Amino acid sequence: MKNTIAVIAVTLLVLMLSAFNAQAQYATGGVVELGGAISFSSSKMVANGETADQSTTLFQCTPYVSYFLVNGFSIGLVPGINIIKIAGSESSIKIFGLFASPGFTFNAGGKVYPYINGMVGYTAAKSDASPIPTLGAGELDLKGVSFGGKAGIKFGIGNGGLAAIGASYMAFTLKPKDADKRSGLNNLAFSLGYSVYF
Repeated sequence: MKNTIAVIAVTLLVLMLSAFNAQAQYATGGVVELGGAISFSSSKMVANGETADQSTTLFQCTPYVSYFLVNGFSIGLVPGINIIKIAGSESSIKIFGLFASPGFTFNAGGKVYPYINGMVGYTAAKSDASPIPTLGAGELDLKGVSFGGKAGIKFGIGNGGLAAIGASYMAFTLKPKDADKRSGLNNLAFSLGYSVYF
């Protein structure tokens, strides 16, 4: 229920911002862009024709804000929250991130805007009890500096809206306090998104 209310509130905010913005030209100095995505997925393992009773779920919330310092060049802030509940586990893993995201956006004519963004920031994974058997028992506390990038195309919709398709690569660092070398995961993702600008 709380997730439904949050989605409705965000949708109304996006529609209001779009309605008030009829004059701004995207990717020009002084323009602010707000966007992001919320997703939920659930999956069940199948082994030898038998489907597991419990599922693994993933909830993701990745809003962002960016500001165009000059035409075509922006700096953004991207917070993120991932909550993973592994099948058969009583606890969940919460992964938090905060990234700085400088980027370039090009006007290809009309309302088509190819873009490329870098990302660098901090990630932390926490859980009261380790939900992954291979990590052993006890509290899960992993953190580190992560980096990556994203590229794609945005398409203008109406006055002040943008739909986006893109691909990103992130090298997440999630290592224990005593580790000398990087631990974490390398992630390649494809995305659809929506944002408004004013």
